Amino acid sequence: MENKVKKYSQFINEADDVSVDKNSSTFDVLKDEIKSMIENTIDKSGGEFKSFVDSFIKSPEDVKIEGLINDDQLYDFWLKYENEIDELLNNNKYFDKSPKDLNIIGVYKYVITSTQQAIELIVKMLK
Repeated sequence: MENKVKKYSQFINEADDVSVDKNSSTFDVLKDEIKSMIENTIDKSGGEFKSFVDSFIKSPEDVKIEGLINDDQLYDFWLKYENEIDELLNNNKYFDKSPKDLNIIGVYKYVITSTQQAIELIVKMLK
């Protein structure tokens, strides 16, 4: 009997062969959570939702969402929404790139960077 080791992306693709578009309700939980966090950020610092989203999309490294600023907050967010984040990233072919291709060294940094990427994708869905 021959054992074959599959890439993680192959495993995920087999588990989820359906393509998900940005209007799908699949990621409603993530969208609702991010939207709520953006609204809390706006409540504290002022502004309006649409302009905040536009600014975040334009410059995600400069515009911060309250509760998703520090690595430990991003890690906690990932722990809470791990399955949804994995599905979102897989649907966007994120796992087709190796950590080396993304210039990431270390598992923790990979989780943080991947979570940031998922947040950027969700904010784009909110536009």
